[in-house]
Amino acid sequence: MRSHWVVLSIASAMATSAFAEEPLTNLGVLTCTLAESRGQQSGNMTCGFKASGSRVEEKYLARVVGLSQPGVGRLVLVWTVMGPSGAKPTPGALAQRYLRAEAAGEPPSLVGETTKAIVLQFETHDRAETGSGIAEVELRLTGTSA
Repeated sequence: MRSHWVVLSIASAMATSAFAEEPLTNLGVLTCTLAESRGQQSGNMTCGFKASGSRVEEKYLARVVGLSQPGVGRLVLVWTVMGPSGAKPTPGALAQRYLRAEAAGEPPSLVGETTKAIVLQFETHDRAETGSGIAEVELRLTGTSA
């Protein structure tokens, strides 16, 4: 009987936390270019983030870990940046480390380590196997262009 209450308590807590999560919306697109990985499973990328409805592009330098097909030459990776509904990203908001997260029935995403409400959803279809194995991306703001 006691185990029944424990299971019920856990299920109730899980349902409450699921309803407490704020729905995510598309904040913009992050496009990154890896010049050449030369047989390594990690490398540096240059990235640009365009917020939805904005003409300004933020420039980032990224360190990526977990390329599943090293040595592919130039590679362009695209992520949809998801965040809380109604939120507008502030300048440099993407500057943090993102770690791979998987949910059942969903493609892998990268979740912000500092701001967990920012999620990068992998969108690249060409060479998808290369980007789908990415375990970590760290973004550092380098500037903006008008």
